[in-house]
Amino acid sequence: MNGLQLDSLSYQNRLKRLPPAHKLLLASALLLLVLVGHVWMQMAVVVWMTVWVVVYARIPVLIYCAFMIVSLSFFAAGLPALLVEGAKAGEVQVQVAAAWELGSYVLYVPTSSFSKVWILFWRTMASLSCFAFILFTVPFAEILQVFRRLRMPVLVTDLLMIMYRFIFVLVTISHQLWIAQRSRGGHRGFLATLRDAGGLVAQLFVRAMRKYEALHKGMAARGFGESMQVLAFHTHARSRRYEWESIAGCMLLVLLEWWTGGWWL
Repeated sequence: MNGLQLDSLSYQNRLKRLPPAHKLLLASALLLLVLVGHVWMQMAVVVWMTVWVVVYARIPVLIYCAFMIVSLSFFAAGLPALLVEGAKAGEVQVQVAAAWELGSYVLYVPTSSFSKVWILFWRTMASLSCFAFILFTVPFAEILQVFRRLRMPVLVTDLLMIMYRFIFVLVTISHQLWIAQRSRGGHRGFLATLRDAGGLVAQLFVRAMRKYEALHKGMAARGFGESMQVLAFHTHARSRRYEWESIAGCMLLVLLEWWTGGWWL
């Protein structure tokens, strides 16, 4: 799975004909519910968004799972900071699941931290599923169109477009440099990998600046005006079925949150 594949899927999915504003509104509403809701509702959002992405949009399951796993790796990297706490020996006054003594200090894992991690895990999963829905079903150019309809400053949308373009430029250049280093016997051993990675970053910066200069000259030669024009590649049509399902699903989620004791207390 790479950036180019993700970008192509956003143009080829089964929901590409739906208005991008409707899809962004659905994802934004669910994301708001996820941020203020409880675990049961967040679980329901994960299941429902998975149905939208895999069943309705026909995104391959392996690609969707790969996106979720790669994204959750950042959550896993932060687990030690969420679980482990430190204090002086003899000052720990909470129930501890595990502890390690380091001189006059002790590192410990309080049992209360597991419930916090559990809540944060499902909030992260639900948020990622909402972002995956946007990523796989709404092309970036159409997102910019929606932003401009919402009167977002043109300077901001142009910067977003250039940044999005250079993501793929950097990925392509870094992959080419990595292949060139490997073909010359690089990346053999830990120290050699560090040295080659430093050289790759330096070359990446130089080539990225050259690409930027070429882009600037090309835009100037074509008479670039005040803003970049973004065109839609598809004719959009509303779907009553998906609209009513979105409204009914959001209402059911609100009722679920109320029933599980979320908002009525």
